Amino acid sequence: MHTLTMPPESLPQGDSADDAAVGGLVDRATALNQAADHPRQTSDQTWSCTRVLTGHSSWVRTVAVSADGNFIISGSGDKTVRVWNLVTGHTIQTIDSHRAWVRSVAVSPDRTCFASVSNDNIIQLWDLATGRSLGQLEGQTNWVRPVAFSPNGKYLFSGGQDHKLCVWRLSDRTLVHHFNGHTHWVRAIAVSRDGSTLISGSQDQTIRLYRLKGKGTNRVLSGHTGEVLSVAASPNNWLLASASADCTVRFWKLNSGRQTTCFKAHPAPVNGLAFSPDGKLLATASNDSTIRLWDMEQGQLVAVLTGHEGWVWGIDFAPDGKTLVSAGWDGTVRVWQEQ
Repeated sequence: MHTLTMPPESLPQGDSADDAAVGGLVDRATALNQAADHPRQTSDQTWSCTRVLTGHSSWVRTVAVSADGNFIISGSGDKTVRVWNLVTGHTIQTIDSHRAWVRSVAVSPDRTCFASVSNDNIIQLWDLATGRSLGQLEGQTNWVRPVAFSPNGKYLFSGGQDHKLCVWRLSDRTLVHHFNGHTHWVRAIAVSRDGSTLISGSQDQTIRLYRLKGKGTNRVLSGHTGEVLSVAASPNNWLLASASADCTVRFWKLNSGRQTTCFKAHPAPVNGLAFSPDGKLLATASNDSTIRLWDMEQGQLVAVLTGHEGWVWGIDFAPDGKTLVSAGWDGTVRVWQEQ
């Protein structure tokens, strides 16, 4: 096993304005809980479903939007991955090489390739433009669940039911490092925007922060009372959001691991969350069949998106911040836009 060395990257760090924003969230925790219990629109923002993409023959677990906003990638229980044109809603590629349910997809930052993982224990890499196979990553000993690219696109991170997080160097498709610590399945993965920290959420109800470069220590974040189903780092590299089967969303300071806010986001498990590119909105998806949009600056629920029939799992914002894509138990991919 090689020693992990990540190339340097930089991103502006948090400042006093970020402290004030988080302080506002803490102050509004009670209001957020009340908004979740009695959802109603509290702003002029109006979102609606503009497209329903059909084609999968089973539930859709995962979606990702390419960095240029042109493509949607979805993975399904029908064992296929589909690439869609975001504007037209047309299917561009259908990939059927997985031998089991597709659990997660991720698109590289340079928009050249994407990864898909399945219960067949294999990570597959694909050319985004052509759908051509770029190879496989093998090494995890049980089902692979989440995957995420490093911000520079040179590494891929994966988590699985073997409780491990693996780091893959894509230039030669080599497993260069793995992290231990979780005592149950790894359900969620994210990478801080500066590439310094790997974030994972697990069935063991904890979040773990692993240092990839720079100073700092690995941390274990406890507080959730259900499995952690989704994690995301804020665009300013300062906050971490986590979603859980305990129906809550929690915010943590990324540099210290300190919890700043906890609120009940839905009346059912929260399966997915995503920050808008400017960090002003947080989207959450739930078993209650809805997606909720939260104003990060005002600490308010600003929209409730309905239309899916059954659980909503994966969600992702397009780069414009005004388009959101979701995946659901009803076998559809839905495109939502601010009007």
